[in-house]
Amino acid sequence: MSIELKSIEELINHGRYLEARERSLVLRADTSVDAQRVTQLLALSTSKCGSPELAVEYLTSLYAQFPNDSETAGILGGIYKSIFRKQQNTKFAILSRDTYAKNFEQTGNYYTGINAATMSVIAGKAQQGRELAQQVILKLENTATSEWEWASLAEAYLLTKSRDKAITTFTKARQLIGTDWGKVLSVYNQLWLLDHYMPVPKEVFKIFAPPVVIAFTGHMLDAPGRETPRFPADIEHQVKQAIKAALNTLNASVGYCSLACGADILFAEAMAERGGEVQVVLPFAAADFINISVAFAGLEWVHRFKALQTKYPNLVLTRERYGGNDDLFVLLGKSIFGSAILRSRSYQQEPFLLTVLSEFDLKRKEGGTRDMLQLWPFGQRHTNINPDPLVTTVLPNEAAPQEQLPINPIYDRPVLYQVWLDVSKLIATERSTVIKAIKTRVDGNASVKLMEEYPEAVWIGMDTEIALLDLVRLVWNEVTPLKQEKPVRVVLQAAPVKVKTAMSDSDADTLSTIAKVIPHGIIFATATMASVLALYPKKFHLEQVGSINVAPEQGYQDIFKVEFIR
Repeated sequence: MSIELKSIEELINHGRYLEARERSLVLRADTSVDAQRVTQLLALSTSKCGSPELAVEYLTSLYAQFPNDSETAGILGGIYKSIFRKQQNTKFAILSRDTYAKNFEQTGNYYTGINAATMSVIAGKAQQGRELAQQVILKLENTATSEWEWASLAEAYLLTKSRDKAITTFTKARQLIGTDWGKVLSVYNQLWLLDHYMPVPKEVFKIFAPPVVIAFTGHMLDAPGRETPRFPADIEHQVKQAIKAALNTLNASVGYCSLACGADILFAEAMAERGGEVQVVLPFAAADFINISVAFAGLEWVHRFKALQTKYPNLVLTRERYGGNDDLFVLLGKSIFGSAILRSRSYQQEPFLLTVLSEFDLKRKEGGTRDMLQLWPFGQRHTNINPDPLVTTVLPNEAAPQEQLPINPIYDRPVLYQVWLDVSKLIATERSTVIKAIKTRVDGNASVKLMEEYPEAVWIGMDTEIALLDLVRLVWNEVTPLKQEKPVRVVLQAAPVKVKTAMSDSDADTLSTIAKVIPHGIIFATATMASVLALYPKKFHLEQVGSINVAPEQGYQDIFKVEFIR
């Protein structure tokens, strides 16, 4: 296999589907490489990018040419299954079943066999499904060694109603998978789909239960000189114990938080001590964050911050300085909440919110934290640890605070919710119509803080996410019908932007770079914007479709497909 093909496979294995698709498209013109494998990888990456219908077009002719190839049949059957899950049209369940079944009949491949069996049940052919499952059992019962073979055998037992054998065999598969959550999710999603058509025992779901995801926010340690105590240093141990007890009760596995002194760091340490996964979100440059939110509590807290920041993955909303822009903290709260929701939704679950907040403080204050809590869409899945009863006497903070460095203000750099509308595929008259329609919508709109025209795109920034998406919906519904195939590319982003003074070209470059590799006719969002939209689960459906290396200093950015929920 060529180096180019291996590199595309690596991109797919690491979830970088958009880049894999772009490279596959380029490689199609190279007659020296394996055309069959290129087409397989192009179809697979395109489907993972959120365009399974287009992926079918790439693969059907190849499947007709090589019907006995299990790899081609497996990919095509999986794509039909994806379309079925998306559209709930039985036609695609039958196409998926037939594709898998034909290959299993010709090759005896257990992978296409077990999928043919399951899709038969889903397509309303339960007896055929049981017969196919029995054949898979005969093939694997005495030979299974890998986690996928054990999982397939267990699924076959489930389809033939051998409940006890299914539970025992699923347990074996789960032991082999270990903490590979990607594989756990793959099995869980198959069971979740099957459960809509035949009952899957609760014991089986429990074996493959996805990790419980927690979003966290809480008070910082009281700053020296605070008049009304809220989180004095002497209650640290009690708060830590309360956090640990809450995590045990919730059976938490994954936590999203920032790393301010006090509750944030205590939560991250508690997650680490239980062997959980910590996802750190920072609003701006780490040095400024330490200066503002950590150092006043003393050098010990700075050391604890750095230990956690070094150990766990960091999502930094902007690499720029703080500059006195408090709207970055608002975006931080949205990102923590939304990132937890996105992660949990990929497991077909809803996350929990854990907070350490003074109830007295919440009752007497308006805005800020109270407004942030109102954004949490799952009110029944919120646990608060109230520090008020723990505050008795206030002891002086013996830790020597580090001197806070002066903050150099950055003016005219608001957080904006942005859309990059690439119209390069439209002919001149259509492009003119699009621009005119957009200008009609934005003229006089006080929410619009930025509008830039480029030869092939329009860039708009607004001060609220809902105002922006209302605009995008109008453009999407009214402009794209100019052509049936929706030839526009749309990228959404949430980030601080220098609007008037020395606007950075890097902001536009980031959006332009993403637009060049995404398929036409779909709305995409960066991870930060997707986390904001995740706070509105009744308005938007979000699906991660890969990641893109936008710039070396920014690293890889996860990209999400956005769909309006009617």
